[in-house]
Amino acid sequence: MAYRPLNIGVIYGGISEQKVGMDHYLHQVLLTMKMLAPQHRYTLIDHRRQANAFREQFGQANLPLPAGPLSVSRWNLLKVPQVLPQFDLVFSPGLYGPVRIPAGVKGVMVVHDLVRYLFPRFFVFNPVQKLLDRWAYPAMLRNYHHLITVSESTRDDLIRLFKVPVEKITVTHHGADPQFRPISDPSAYSGLLRKYGLSRPFILFLGTLEPRKNLMTLLRALAPLKERVPHSLVLVGQKGWKWEGIFEAIKTLGLEERVRWTGYVSDEERVLFYNAADFFVYPSWYEGFGMPLLEALQSGCPVIASRVSAIPEVVGKAGLLVDPSRPEEISQAILRLVEEPGLKKQLREAGLERARQFSWEDSARKTLEVFETVIK
Repeated sequence: MAYRPLNIGVIYGGISEQKVGMDHYLHQVLLTMKMLAPQHRYTLIDHRRQANAFREQFGQANLPLPAGPLSVSRWNLLKVPQVLPQFDLVFSPGLYGPVRIPAGVKGVMVVHDLVRYLFPRFFVFNPVQKLLDRWAYPAMLRNYHHLITVSESTRDDLIRLFKVPVEKITVTHHGADPQFRPISDPSAYSGLLRKYGLSRPFILFLGTLEPRKNLMTLLRALAPLKERVPHSLVLVGQKGWKWEGIFEAIKTLGLEERVRWTGYVSDEERVLFYNAADFFVYPSWYEGFGMPLLEALQSGCPVIASRVSAIPEVVGKAGLLVDPSRPEEISQAILRLVEEPGLKKQLREAGLERARQFSWEDSARKTLEVFETVIK
């Protein structure tokens, strides 16, 4: 498909440099869109001025943060609209940005998930956040010309919670980077094991340590298996909302010797963790997509995951799906993978095949098609 040249403003002020979630999504999609449609001009609208290899590939529109409290929210709502009239289209890679789009400019917004509305108990909201959730974000959903979701599950949530017309939404799944792949030589990750003081076999969880990831239920599932399986549990990820209870539960359940936490790790180390692990467990209460699931599948790591939200959409029949509210069901799935090597081999092969159905090129191409449609 030939795309006519567009001047596209990308609201970049809410993006971090860590390769997780929405941040990683934008980096991959934007780089791939530039490769597929280099005739467009892509400009990052940001309040930071420091250069890095990613930003240097795009135009820059720098707007300093306003002085005083709530600077980032005020920047999105009040400063960003000042530069939008120069663009044909503004692309917001997440549920943030200005409430209104200027006349003559088209707006496309990505909605990754609606967890704040579906599971408010997982968050600590200040009064400003409550106001944004009640007023600003619903107004954005109405005012942007088209919405992109990263799963059919999130699309359905938008329709149900906010009455968004289905024709206003396009689903573009994530991809996984090619570096997530099977590694057959154990010496490739021996240095990783030494660095973190780990030994095999182990069960892997990778993600932010927060209530939504449901680690408490995973710990309760693991506790009665201490005498039946030799595996430790390795938690890879940074601390998030309300993380303290996780470490308290580890002590209460007597799992101090069986659970290790590494903190945040690089992409390169994530690849090695997926390959060193015996299998991957992801008992999350809710996911808009679930990037670690796709990374695990693409790395040939067998998966146990929740039977909720977008997770079955990603895993399909290539993993064991469980009820995240039932620790005994998770325990049984763990035992099956420990005791049935044939099942583990079967899931590994099915996961590799499943992962081939997702790509950043497909996501970027569909996003470009949305741009072309709304600009007509």
